[in-house]
Formats: sequence, C-alpha cells, structure tokens
Amino acid sequence: MAERVRRPDPHVSVERDVLVRYLDAWTATVLRSQRGGTYVECGDFAADAWRVFGEFADRLAGHRLEAVLVGRESPGEAPAGLVVRTVAELAEVDVAGPMLAHLSGAWPPSLVRGKAHEVLLTAEPGADHRERLRAAGLGCAVAVDLVADDGTARTLVFATADSRHLATFKTELWAVDEFAGIRYRDPHDAERTLVDISLTPQLLPLRRALLAELARRGPRTVAELQRFALLETIYRAEDAVGALSAAVAAGQAARAPEKGRLGSRTVLSVS
Repeated sequence: MAERVRRPDPHVSVERDVLVRYLDAWTATVLRSQRGGTYVECGDFAADAWRVFGEFADRLAGHRLEAVLVGRESPGEAPAGLVVRTVAELAEVDVAGPMLAHLSGAWPPSLVRGKAHEVLLTAEPGADHRERLRAAGLGCAVAVDLVADDGTARTLVFATADSRHLATFKTELWAVDEFAGIRYRDPHDAERTLVDISLTPQLLPLRRALLAELARRGPRTVAELQRFALLETIYRAEDAVGALSAAVAAGQAARAPEKGRLGSRTVLSVS
C-alpha cells in the first residue's frame, strides 16, 4: 500500500505566512533603532524566522538582534550577527527592550509588561484574549478566527501598544496567500460570516459593525469610525470608507455634508 502523504495543516500554513510577513516588517523597524530587539519563539517556526533574519544579514552587524527559543534548540545555523539563547520555559524570558513573541496558548503576564512588547499567539476559539492583553498594557489588539472548510478553527491574536504596528500587521494579515480551505471570521461578528482572504475583502461584516457603533454612540466622523475599524474589528482602517460608502448608498446611514467624497471629517449617523 502506498504511503499516504500527510498534508500540511492549513491553519498552520496561514499562521506561518502571517508571522513571516509581519516579522519581516518588525525586523526592519528594530534594526533602524539603537535599542535593537528580541524575538521569542515558542512554536515550530524558528527556521522560518532564521530565513527572515538572514535577509537582513548585511544589517545585523552593529545592531542588537536576539532570538530566544523556548523549549527547543536552534533548527540550524543562525544568521551571522544574530544572538541566540535557549530557555526551558516561557517564564524564564525577561526582555526589557522591544520584543516580538510568537506564543501558543498560555503566557505569563510579566512577558508583556513593556510598551515595546508585541505578541502573536494562537489559541482555541472562544476566549477573548484581547481583553487580557489590553489589561497587560497592549491596548491595540486584534483576534481573527482561521476557519477551515470542515469547520475547524484556530484563533490568531496579535497585540501591541502602537496602533501603527497594528495597522502594519493587518496589512500583512490580508496580504497572505489565499490558502485553499481557510477563511477569516471576526470572533465578534454575531452573524459569524466567513470572509475570503483577499486584499479587497468582503466588507459586509465591517458595515454591520460600523452601523452598530453608530447606533450605540451616535454620529461619528469617518476618522473616528476608521479608528474603530482598526481597533475593534479584523479590518484595516482604510476598509471603513468602502463599508461606509455602501451603507450610505443602501440608505442605512446618513452623511453630512451630503455631497462630495467621504473625507476624515465627514459625519455619519444611522438613518
């Protein structure tokens, strides 16, 4: 009997792609800083991280970039200039400067006490990890369900104290390859709508969320609603304009002024 080829878990494939894309942007940022940075890997993506760091080999000399591997050894020779250390448990990690940690499941609150600390973690759907992360000082967070065709799901959570970094993460989130069998779902979407991974995603869940925000809080400017989209949904700030335009065209929202493009100061209200 021919040996059955084991297909890679599509949840893991998307998680890896998201991590690699954001790690590339994060590394470029920390290498421009005198403080450098520390990457903490608690999963099986160290080899992928090495490839990312290797792309910056010409810039590692003279900069402090450290990688901490939790409960595992280096997957191979690390890029020259990268400082690597290993620890047995996550509780042993103590980082003072900028840090990006790739986690799985539980994490100690002490790990994210710094404002320059960021985390990307995977967990079972259901728990609102965003509130715990915000309580720990990482006020800009997003959770997104990765849902397979068979209904199985994993939740990917990213948190940072910098809204600009959250915007960068969301750009990479929607730019990943369109893996067959995986779609995104906003855990806070009451309709549990599945959305294809795309640079131009379906905006109906965002439209519903924006209309609900207007119903709760009254008239808001486009800028305020863009901020809401960034901080409270799986969408990017720029996606709010398309969703609001559709709501106005459908008669679900009114705008002031009534004519012209939707600018940052345009005020929207529920019709």
